[in-house]
Amino acid sequence: MDHTQILQDMAAALKGELGNGYSTISNFVETQGKLLAKQAEGIARSRINGSLKDDDALYHFFLESLKHNSENMAKSVVMLSALTIEKAWNAVAGVLWGGIRTILSGAGVPGNLLPQTPPINL
Repeated sequence: MDHTQILQDMAAALKGELGNGYSTISNFVETQGKLLAKQAEGIARSRINGSLKDDDALYHFFLESLKHNSENMAKSVVMLSALTIEKAWNAVAGVLWGGIRTILSGAGVPGNLLPQTPPINL
């Protein structure tokens, strides 16, 4: 095993993991973003010409709800991003430490002396 093969394996592992991770995040953002945009539009329209026109308390209630939903979306994006980063780490580290273990075991190093893949520290 040489560095060229390790690099190719690492790139392939990253592509496989990040392709799925980014797709999950982008689908979530698109879906939730549309819902939040519709909610914001509905609040604004209702404030101009609807039931919220003269109801300050209800208007602020709906704005607070929009704020809460927006914060939840942002927190979810952060969590999905952290999972994607962890998957990227596992892909990269798995290939690198796997390459080291392959080379060392091929040279006769006993299994109990082979390095384990370290965990990510987020």
